Amino acid sequence: MASDGCQPVGWAGKGGFSYLLHKPESRAGESYRTAGHAQNHEGEAGPEPSSSGRDRTGTWNGPAPRGHQVEPMHAQDESRAQPNKAVNDPPHVLLPGGTKMPLLGLGTYKLQSADAVKQALELGYRHIDCATIYGNEKTVGEGLKDFIAEGRRSELFIVSKVWQDAHRPEALRKSVQQSVSDLGCGHLDLCLVHWPEAWLPGTEEPDTEVTLQQTWQAMEALVDDGLAKHIGVSNFSLRQIEEVLSYARHKPVVNQVELHPLLAQRKLVGVCLRKGVHSVAYSPLGHTGQGSEVLGNPVVAEVAAEAGKSPAQVLLKWNVQRGVAVIPKAGSEPHLRENIEGLFSWRLTWDQKAKLDALDQGKHFVNNSWHTWEDPEEGGAAKPSVVLQ
Repeated sequence: MASDGCQPVGWAGKGGFSYLLHKPESRAGESYRTAGHAQNHEGEAGPEPSSSGRDRTGTWNGPAPRGHQVEPMHAQDESRAQPNKAVNDPPHVLLPGGTKMPLLGLGTYKLQSADAVKQALELGYRHIDCATIYGNEKTVGEGLKDFIAEGRRSELFIVSKVWQDAHRPEALRKSVQQSVSDLGCGHLDLCLVHWPEAWLPGTEEPDTEVTLQQTWQAMEALVDDGLAKHIGVSNFSLRQIEEVLSYARHKPVVNQVELHPLLAQRKLVGVCLRKGVHSVAYSPLGHTGQGSEVLGNPVVAEVAAEAGKSPAQVLLKWNVQRGVAVIPKAGSEPHLRENIEGLFSWRLTWDQKAKLDALDQGKHFVNNSWHTWEDPEEGGAAKPSVVLQ
């Protein structure tokens, strides 16, 4: 059985596939021809090689490969492979059209100071995550104003989200125009549908007159008209994303969801990526008031001690290392610096990542009475255990 890199193979260091024409351990000779001849003819004289280096059977008579004598490396062996190897991972993922989305962003939920945005920009943050419902886009815009005035708008990746009472096409466009104005950014690099539920304008009552397809068509019009370079979704299940993909003219490029070791959502992340939809993790350190279950987890503390990093750095790396962008909230300079410093210059080992992976329990910290999380197995390929029931 082929190894997937998670478990050692039984033939490690033993030559592996004995039927291949490498030099067997028990045979004399230093070439394919002599090894194969000795194995098949038990000492009988074989054909003489031609001047081209091959004999009349077509077997190469040059030096036999040495690779089969080297013990194979596996994922769990990486820490002893090259312990001092420098790491310089890319700090972004590519979206369609070549747009670079930074893997570390600044979450602005409950952010109250424009200075925090300015400090973030000074430290190297370029991905700024906003939303209409946060009620602070003017404050964020104040923090961005000087940077944009310097002619550096192209360095930024600015995101906003359309709230649930603006799913109707005319309300959606008005909401995005207001966000662009408040942020002072000219256009959004990414605009998301914040939640799949639609409410009547100005209320929290379900809006049964607008469909998700109509909302998505209004999102596509934003791209057509230059108000947004890319569009995506947030808090969508795999089934809902597949629904949007089935009729989308401009495909969603991002699904922003809660992701941390206690809520890995591996199927959602993996299947979406294969469909061209990148995952962005909100609450990557846990949620306000409940974060100690994640940030204060003993396993996280153990891995942090092993890696010589803080628990927050370990949690951010856990997502980033699997290609998931993170948008932690941070309002103070020390926390902003802690989150970004050296994030792309080290990696969790296989053993460390396995410890964190084992924490998964499908636990959401962000829950609302008006939203029911769908079965994570809905959508994509069904598990054999489900199919065979």
